[in-house]
Amino acid sequence: AYRCWHRAAWTYILAGGLCGVKRESQTEIYISQYQNTLNMKKALIWIAGALVLVLLSQMLFISKIDKTIVEETYQYCKKNGYSTDYCFFVDFSKPSGINRFFIYSFKEKKIIHRSLCAQGMGPNYNIFTSKFSNKIGSNYSSLGKYRVGALRKMYTAQWCDPNGYNLYGLDSTNSNALARGILIHNGNPEIQTYPLPCLPVSHGCFAVSNSMMEHIKNTKKKTQKPILLYAYK
Repeated sequence: AYRCWHRAAWTYILAGGLCGVKRESQTEIYISQYQNTLNMKKALIWIAGALVLVLLSQMLFISKIDKTIVEETYQYCKKNGYSTDYCFFVDFSKPSGINRFFIYSFKEKKIIHRSLCAQGMGPNYNIFTSKFSNKIGSNYSSLGKYRVGALRKMYTAQWCDPNGYNLYGLDSTNSNALARGILIHNGNPEIQTYPLPCLPVSHGCFAVSNSMMEHIKNTKKKTQKPILLYAYK
């Protein structure tokens, strides 16, 4: 009888111990799942917050052109035989991740198309600051007025369409544009990337989106006179 009682007691103790281990293991699983759920929620909240901040920061840079710049450019076009229907503006005061290449309609008095626009990458280049040069071999962008020429094939086109529009510099700040091979060509994203900079950068060319190249082609067909491009800061 003693042996039976002893055996039963140990059986009860062992069974209870195993159940305890099982219950403890199950509790650990519940805790782990709960922590994973919390981490997932935190990650989703962080991503949502980041997206909201990006959208708000992009809203700070509204796509518009100063009325004084528009009027002065219109008078220049009228006086010098350029199209008074359309003009291309590039606002280098905006970050590269914001739309800053614009097709402007003088008749409609508004921007009709917009795109990202890369900036020249010269020596000691910094993607967060703007630097300009008219020097041959500098690989920097140049400010000033340009006459938009015909479409031609580029000598080197590793990451974009081989066709680009010739640009003829009209100011002392961009007089070497043709000699430097400065063009308007494609190669940039269709959407804004701010607060990240626009990549890839260029060697001084105005690199825009594929859709903007199509808009440029269609705009040039609509006017008999040459179109002016004005890059300013």
